[in-house]
Amino acid sequence: MSILPLFVFAFVIYLVIEQPKFRIPFTKVFFTLDYGVAPLIGVAILYFSGAIEEKILFKGIIGNENIKPYAIIILFNALAYVCISMDITGLFAYLALYTTKAAGNSGRKLFLYFFILSSVLTMFTSNDIVTLTLTPLICYFTRYTKTNPLPYLIGQFFAANIWSTALYIGDPTNIIVAQAYRLSFLEYSAWMILPTLVAGSTCLGLLWVVFYKQIPETIQTPEISPESALKDKKGAIFSVICLGLCLVFLSLSHWLEWDIWKICLGSCIVMMARDLTKDTYTAFQKRSIPSFATFISVLGRMPWKIIPFVLGMFIMVESLCFYGWVDRFASMISALSVDIFSSVFLMGYLSSFVSNLMNNQPMTILFTQITQSPSFVVDAPILQKASMFALILGSNLGNNLTLIGALAGIMWSSILKDKGIVIAYKQFAKYGFLIMPLVIFFACLVLSLEFYFVNSLQ
Repeated sequence: MSILPLFVFAFVIYLVIEQPKFRIPFTKVFFTLDYGVAPLIGVAILYFSGAIEEKILFKGIIGNENIKPYAIIILFNALAYVCISMDITGLFAYLALYTTKAAGNSGRKLFLYFFILSSVLTMFTSNDIVTLTLTPLICYFTRYTKTNPLPYLIGQFFAANIWSTALYIGDPTNIIVAQAYRLSFLEYSAWMILPTLVAGSTCLGLLWVVFYKQIPETIQTPEISPESALKDKKGAIFSVICLGLCLVFLSLSHWLEWDIWKICLGSCIVMMARDLTKDTYTAFQKRSIPSFATFISVLGRMPWKIIPFVLGMFIMVESLCFYGWVDRFASMISALSVDIFSSVFLMGYLSSFVSNLMNNQPMTILFTQITQSPSFVVDAPILQKASMFALILGSNLGNNLTLIGALAGIMWSSILKDKGIVIAYKQFAKYGFLIMPLVIFFACLVLSLEFYFVNSLQ
């Protein structure tokens, strides 16, 4: 059993978390080994050392009958385009300003409203989109009102990473697991809605207790007009309809026998067509050559680096499978999964904590392969299914333990630094480990009870 794939996997995780910078010789240009580059370096090391062959590269990209990396990438990026295009219309900024206005002069109402707004938007878009969109707005508002931003930012970030669990499309990790187990959109939500609701409610209650004294009772809000943020009202309406129809078709995909990634791609194409048409019409009115400003702006904000990241991680996990490491891990974990409660709690907490050692997407890719390994032997099929849904919980909830649990945390921290706000890793982890272990406990308890009662009825 070769140790090289395991070593390279760990090395790539280190690069993803640390993102070291190097200066190009004889220039003042710096190059960052970030999450878009690091996995490609790992794959190159394995390939040129002879540890993997072309068939492993091919399998890591095309996948198998259960896991199709290309479908996951298309699905995620297609939805990202729709959501980013929606944001460019000013809709999210409008909702944030409307929320601020609705809270009046109450700092505590505003905290509650921002938590709810983050939760609702995450359910229908994704945690990454909400993090990138609402964080700058909260920074601006708290600076303008001279309010401590910490409670509002932590509340927004925690809400986004908890409520991303509810729907299939809330986080790339959900898509990875759901695709692997061929879950329909509705089947996924049927199991995850209640644990998410309990997790979200528990988190809100704990945040309220922890930050109660830091949230001002009254604040001096500026005179704001939410309508001023809405740059393209027709575009906002169109994007809401487009996303709404996408969700409808996703919920019907099982009966229509349509692939989920194709539905999302179709929505993306419709949104692209609308953006290109708008840009062309605007240029026609001005009697100028179309610059396609809207379309190019959306493309510029797309998470393109997720493509090499996901493909590279799939290839490296495939190498771990080839050399037997996945089977070894599967034997160890399945030996401790003796009933529904132990299966759920073990996988829920294990995946949550391991996310913060290697980031949640590599963890999910690895653990999905572990639960599907022939060496993952449990007494009943329902235990494997319980472990699978607990993995989804951990891949989302674990993001709130430290800033390195997910790429969203790294991006969130970077946005805050650009806005002059520093939340240290240690400071964030203090709140994460104070609040999230109990949130994970109640979410796992509800999920365990769901499987327990379903199993007792069979």
